[in-house]
Amino acid sequence: MKYFLFILSFLLCFSAEALESWADLVERVMPSVVNISTQKSLLDDQGLDADNMMVVPDQSGRESLGSGFFIRNDGHILTNYHVIKDAKTINIICNDEKTYEAKVVGIDKASDLAVLKISADKSTKFTPVVFGNADYMRLGDVVLTFGNPYGLGISVSQGIISAKSRHIGLGEHQYIQTDAAINQGNSGGPMFNSEGEVVGINTAIFTTSGANGVGFALPSNIANWVSSQLVEYGKVKRGWIGFKVSNGIDRYTDKSGLVITEIEEDSNAYKEGLRVGDIITAYNDKTTLDIDAFYLFTETMEPGQALRLKVMSMGEEIRSVVRIQEMPAKSLQSVVKKALSDNFLLRQQDADKNIFYISELKIAVKEASPRGLMIVKIEKKSPLYATGIREGDVILEADQADIYSVDNLLESIRNSIIDDYRLISFLVQSLDNTFYVQAKAVQEND
Repeated sequence: MKYFLFILSFLLCFSAEALESWADLVERVMPSVVNISTQKSLLDDQGLDADNMMVVPDQSGRESLGSGFFIRNDGHILTNYHVIKDAKTINIICNDEKTYEAKVVGIDKASDLAVLKISADKSTKFTPVVFGNADYMRLGDVVLTFGNPYGLGISVSQGIISAKSRHIGLGEHQYIQTDAAINQGNSGGPMFNSEGEVVGINTAIFTTSGANGVGFALPSNIANWVSSQLVEYGKVKRGWIGFKVSNGIDRYTDKSGLVITEIEEDSNAYKEGLRVGDIITAYNDKTTLDIDAFYLFTETMEPGQALRLKVMSMGEEIRSVVRIQEMPAKSLQSVVKKALSDNFLLRQQDADKNIFYISELKIAVKEASPRGLMIVKIEKKSPLYATGIREGDVILEADQADIYSVDNLLESIRNSIIDDYRLISFLVQSLDNTFYVQAKAVQEND
């Protein structure tokens, strides 16, 4: 009998723990979260970012809704840049329902972040969030996402970390993936861990209907660094090493590392003797197997700081110290859009040659370089037109498969038709943005 009571007591405790409420944590962090309402002045919807990186382009003069959160007690707020892009006015609605007008302190297109500052009495103090370390989050960890879905007001959803280090086509950064409910209006809202620390900022969703899709959050480590730079300088001072790398192996010693593939002659790295073909095997006592980690580390270094390198050059190991420089304007511009704009102009040339018409999507395409199909003509009846895709955009993927030729795309279309015309997911690159959409192929009688 005592054994039975012990087991029953254990099960009851386990059940109570499993049904633990997050109410206390939510009440504690809720004052830090705000609604953002903007009035935009737009000429048309051509080439615009979609709300919440979703599929419906913004319309002229409409009100845009988003979220944000206090990062300082004096009224500084962090949100996504695309939430306040082209805004004539920005209004902040706090948890106590007080409304303030906000001004832009600084924006960073490369990370899609913006810092705002509200106009309030100096004696008014707000509740800032505490940033956590997203690197410590594991798959399966519980997270709470806050936002302003459809303008209904601040809401909270529970989910887990579904994946990390996701490249989703929005710049060079890697994102956290979650199954927590994220909807239109959640952009710029915080993602909290179970300790009440911000570990991400809700940035994008991949959805077919605008709800219950896959959510992506920019890790807090990047958001914290970018927001600090914007508050202090009004811009982000990125570290610049002056060279590009890829994975490689030293042919003399078989040591693996990062091979220098391009280097700027006016960079400190070049002046220190580094050259194309050199293999970096360690930096500041860190191994160099992850290219993204290397770029993030150097990008977030302060100009003037020392980057210590172990380098294999012609089979000989040398040690070098490179002083980090501030990223030149031309390099920063390339980080944001140079590759897109150059590719866009290149693809526009000779667009009348090798054009293929795809009746199932009612589009005409031309193979692009280095991959993808550029849309040279799109009919208004096209299922892709309603998603905001326009001429000049490039289809990079279909159903998570890279597109290199028309045959690749036709195969994805055929597979969807066999599956009773199921939705096809597309990764699309425009001049200003890269985003996911979903659409069905057109049936023959449509």
